[in-house]
This record gives sequence, C-alpha cells and structure tokens, in this order.
Amino acid sequence: MKLKRWLQAFAVAALTVGLTGCWGNRPVNDRILVLCMGIDPAKSPQQFTVIFQAPTPSAVTNSSQGSSSGSGQSEVFAVKGTGRGLEAAFNEAQAQVSKDLYLGQLQLVVISDKMKPELLHRAIESLRSIGPLDKTPYIVVAKNSAFKVLQQSSPQAKFPSLYFISLFGCVSCQTDAIGVRFWQYLVRLTTSGVDPFLPVALPFSQGYRVDQVALYRGYQYVTTLDPVQTMNFGILEGLSHKVSLFLPRWQATIAFLTGPSRLTTQVVDGHVQARFNVRLTATLQGISSSSVTPIELSQISQRASEIIAQRCTAVIRQTQHDDVDPFGIGRMLSWQHPNTFHRFADWHKEYPKIHVIVHCVVKITSVGTVS
Repeated sequence: MKLKRWLQAFAVAALTVGLTGCWGNRPVNDRILVLCMGIDPAKSPQQFTVIFQAPTPSAVTNSSQGSSSGSGQSEVFAVKGTGRGLEAAFNEAQAQVSKDLYLGQLQLVVISDKMKPELLHRAIESLRSIGPLDKTPYIVVAKNSAFKVLQQSSPQAKFPSLYFISLFGCVSCQTDAIGVRFWQYLVRLTTSGVDPFLPVALPFSQGYRVDQVALYRGYQYVTTLDPVQTMNFGILEGLSHKVSLFLPRWQATIAFLTGPSRLTTQVVDGHVQARFNVRLTATLQGISSSSVTPIELSQISQRASEIIAQRCTAVIRQTQHDDVDPFGIGRMLSWQHPNTFHRFADWHKEYPKIHVIVHCVVKITSVGTVS
C-alpha cells in the first residue's frame, strides 16, 4: 500500500512538473509562454485536443518596446496535442517545439461547447491540479471550435488574451460585465444550488463579439442565451452596463441602464419563492429636457421598469424550463433557509417549481437630446 501511495504521489508530481514545463527556475528565453489555451473534442470520443497558443519572439519584443512589427506576419503561433488527458496532450505538443511550454502565465482558456461532460470534467480537473497555474485567466466558450476562436485576429489587440482582458476589464466598452475568471468558474462547479455560466466568444470580420452567455448544468452544456436574453441576464446579475431600451410611444431611448440586483428567498406554506429587486439608473435620450414634463418622466420610468421586469422574468422562466440555475437561487436558499434546501435531493428538479418575482425600478437621472 505504501508503494502504491508513493507511485500515486510521484504521478501527480510528474504531471505538475510536465505541464509547467520546468523542473526549476529556467530563464524566460528557454520557455514558450503560453497565453491562450483552447480545448476541443477530438475525433476519438474518449480524447480531446488542446491548443497551446503563444506570442512569437518578435511579437514579445515589439510589445515590450511599445511598437508594432508592421510585417503583416502573425504575432502568435500554436501547437496542438491530443490525448485522453491534459498530460498526454501536453506531451504531444511539447514534442513539436524545442523550448519548454510554460502555463504559468496563462491568460485565457477557450472551451468548445461541443465538449462532452466527461471530457470537460477531465480537462478542468487537470487544469485545477496544476500548482503554478494561476487561477485568474478568463474562460470563454467557443461555438463548435476553440481553435477557430484562437485563429481569429483582432484589430483591438495583438493577442486574443489581451483583447479579452481589455474587454472584460472595461465596463464602459461592453454591454454586460460578463467576464468569468477560472476560479469563479471553479467555485460555481463545486457549490450546490448554482450553475456555471460562461461568455461566448464569436469571431467575425472585425474581431470578436462577446454578447451571449452559455449556460451549463455542472459540466453539461445546456443552452446559449441570445444577445437580448444576455442583456437581461446581466441586469439580473447586477452586471449591466451600456444597456439601452427604446420606447416607441415617446420615440425615446432609455440608455446606460446600470445598477444592483438583490436576490432573496422565502418559504411560504412549504413552497419556495424567490424575489429579485433591481434598481437601475439611466439617461433619457431623444427628448429635450425642456419638453418633457414631470408626469411624462414618471410614466416613462414606470413603463421602462415594467418592460425590463417582464423581459427578466422571461429569462428566468427559460432557465427553469431548461432546469439550470445560473442565478444561484438554490445557493441563496441554502444560505437563508438551509433546512428547506437540504430537504431537496436534487435541486434541478425543484428549481422549475420555484415562484419567482422580479421587481424593477428605473430612475432617470438625466435627460438629453440626440443630435
């Protein structure tokens, strides 16, 4: 038994050392700093393919000097490996390059939405076990192929990882602050009563679009919310920025809707109820401040509040239909009413039965005209 434990410990240590690409403190110029990693299903149903993307030496030099090569050549390169686990995929990719692949600077993980739960679980557990791997890289979903996302060039930044970091780090340049760090994803995977959600990266001619979220039940991909649903999802999560709503009656736009969302649960006669209290501030555009009356302003605010509440409720109903709880209603119930939550053997069977209310208040803080 002691020998078996020793062999198991050695195998874990070997995996960690192999995936980090070093036994000790090697110089940077002896390493290939992998910034992006993609994970796709392989042809064999029991295997997956891992793409390791790194900047070229010239790109690193130009980036450090604040210049651009201007040669039109790609500033990143990638190697692939396939296997039943991350170690086998890593070893196959490592054999293709002379320097050590190093994952300690990983900034972005892209996973295909076609990954089967067993494969995705295996890949994520391998990543989780790498000691030097920072748990703060962003993780996104690719429709069909992670490799296609990593191949896409973007005019906004040299490397995909830098583009996504800029995108998720700037609340003024996105619709929803839906960036998910690897550690946040792991927390949702291991916490009862809440399911993971991940932003979807969609390549197009000018770079990427990140205006949708994919919903998972554990490691099982369930569905992808469209941009409008994602906007309302962001409102319910308290993550909305630059959200707008057009009101035909007034030919006006409610813009820059942002504000907190508070979720509470209660148990009434044995039945679970959940309530979202959303408070948003916004700017009214398209109407002159001198032409709108206080009564009209109140009517506009009330109508906007009703529309947003209806749309948010529809998103919740959709998640209940799909038996997936990305809002963490079950997690909140376990905090506020633990005895009730623990009576449920399977929260996903109970979640569709929950009565959910969305109360929204939109406060218009300024009125302006659109030139």
